[in-house]
This record gives sequence, structure tokens and C-alpha cells, in this order.
Amino acid sequence: MSRLCVLICRVDDEAETDRLTELSRIDVSSIDAGCLSQSTALDALETKTLDTGRIVMRRLLAAHWHEIDEQLVAQHELLFPPRDGETRWT
Repeated sequence: MSRLCVLICRVDDEAETDRLTELSRIDVSSIDAGCLSQSTALDALETKTLDTGRIVMRRLLAAHWHEIDEQLVAQHELLFPPRDGETRWT
């Protein structure tokens, strides 16, 4: 038996192999066809897909925000380098 999942990955362009780094994995729960009625099966699948899509978009937004935040912090740190004897925040 197989199942579906959605991966959110970062592609490292600097490497020659376009290495992927998994940031988030969203498992898509399966629906038992025996539990669906013929008249509402498509509606049930559509609802499940839309719910999963919202989860994916939230995680993608969070991953994107994390990347942007790291860039902004790095830019800010360049404006205020540590003085002699000081260390950066970790």
C-alpha cells in the first residue's frame, strides 16, 4: 500500500547537484473508498484536498518567513559588528 505526502524543500543552487533539504513533510491521510458514498465521494475528496492545501500553505509561509527573517537579521548584524571582546548573539 502507498500513501501521499507533500514535501517543502529548500533547493541549494550553489551545489552542482541541486541538493534538496527537506523543511517540512505533510502526510496526507488516506480516505477509505468503502466509507464514501458515490454521490458525495468527489465532495469529500475536494474538502480533504482543500484542508491539506491550507496546511501546506501555512507551512510554506512559515518556511518562507524564516528564510526572510534570517536574511534580515544578517543584514542588520552587518550594520552593528561586534566591538573588540564582544561576541555575537547566538
